[in-house]
Amino acid sequence: MRTSAHSDTCVAWVDICDSTAGTSARSYIGKTIVIGGRNCQIRGAAPRPGSALCTRCMRWGHHSSVCRSKGIRCPLCGLPHSEAAHQEYCAHSKRDPDARSCVNCSAAGKTKRDHSATDTSCPFWQNRFDRDWLRRQFPKK
Repeated sequence: MRTSAHSDTCVAWVDICDSTAGTSARSYIGKTIVIGGRNCQIRGAAPRPGSALCTRCMRWGHHSSVCRSKGIRCPLCGLPHSEAAHQEYCAHSKRDPDARSCVNCSAAGKTKRDHSATDTSCPFWQNRFDRDWLRRQFPKK
C-alpha cells in the first residue's frame, strides 16, 4: 500500500507463521531485506482491533464463546447446519448447493446478499475494522 498518493514509498504486510509467543517474528523486526533491488526495513505492525466474527452464528460483533444463538449457521448459505454438512444438507433439501446468502446482509435488510458471510465482497467483511459502521447497521430499537 502506498503511504500517500504522492509518495514513492509503500508498506507491505507479511504474515509470519510462528508460535504463540511470536519468537521467530520478533527476530525479523529491525532487519533489512532486499526486494526488487531496494533495501527494505522490517518493522512490527500495530494490531488493528477489528470486530469479531462469531463462528457459530456467523454474525459480526461478538465471539462464539459468548454467542446466544441456539444453533450453528452455515457461513455459505446461512441455513442451520455446519459448513462441512453444506453440500449434503442443501442437496437433500433440494436447494442449490452453490447458492450463497449472507446472514449479516440479510439481517440488515441489504438488497445485495448473494454472497457468503465470509466473502471479501461483503460490506460487513470490508468494514470489519470499523466498529462504528457495524453498530450503525443494526440500530437499537
